[in-house]
Amino acid sequence: MPGFERPHAGPGLAAVSLCALLVCGAAQRAPDPFLSRVPVLGAGQSVPQTAFVDQRGRRVSLRDFGGGAIVVGFIYTGCTSECPLISQKFRILQQQLMPGPFHLVEISIDPLHDTPNAMAAYARRFGADARRWSMLTGQPDQIFAFERALGVSAIAGGRGEILHNNRTIVVAPGGKIFDIVDEANWSPADVAADTRRAANLTASPVARLDLALSKAVVAICGTSLAGRSGLGDLVAVVGVLSLFGFALYRAARMLFAAQA
Repeated sequence: MPGFERPHAGPGLAAVSLCALLVCGAAQRAPDPFLSRVPVLGAGQSVPQTAFVDQRGRRVSLRDFGGGAIVVGFIYTGCTSECPLISQKFRILQQQLMPGPFHLVEISIDPLHDTPNAMAAYARRFGADARRWSMLTGQPDQIFAFERALGVSAIAGGRGEILHNNRTIVVAPGGKIFDIVDEANWSPADVAADTRRAANLTASPVARLDLALSKAVVAICGTSLAGRSGLGDLVAVVGVLSLFGFALYRAARMLFAAQA
């Protein structure tokens, strides 16, 4: 029609359209819980009282384990590498801490697949006495929140494998974190002594020193030098430093000889 000009999108209309797209996109996207920062709990802080399901199908939380010291580990039943080794150590702990005010707990990092029946089969595989050693699973969102708060990280690695860090936590009576062991090569005797100390019972000072040295080596050098014994780890570190120092000494002598 004469005199009729077709409307066009000006800057104002474009801005409104862009805002509408952004708002709609934000409304349609669910927030990713793994993008939020979760403070990691440390020694002296209380563990969350999350609801779990044990290998007998009972709803439990950590406060239900008799008020004694608790050793907490993290595994998944489909694991074929370090998880069975950790559970074998828990089997030894079950023997070394019997009898006493102690309870062992292993929590699944794969609750989507680790049903109570799967955990029960895993418990039978390692001879877990349900009165003293609980295999826990439950609602994935609750378990993931619990594990993130305790510094446990896990990610799917393909073909059913889950990549995760190794963390064992000793909880004192009353529910506060007593100690954290950040490597898989701990000795059952060392952790048993640590757990006895958490329960205010007598414990081997040599075993506790061994664990402390092992943790110190991991903190300084990472897990590459971590071995079966903290004292052995210390010897390994001293040996590496000695070799490094000797190499520097020889290099310096050769340099000075060349300049002479």
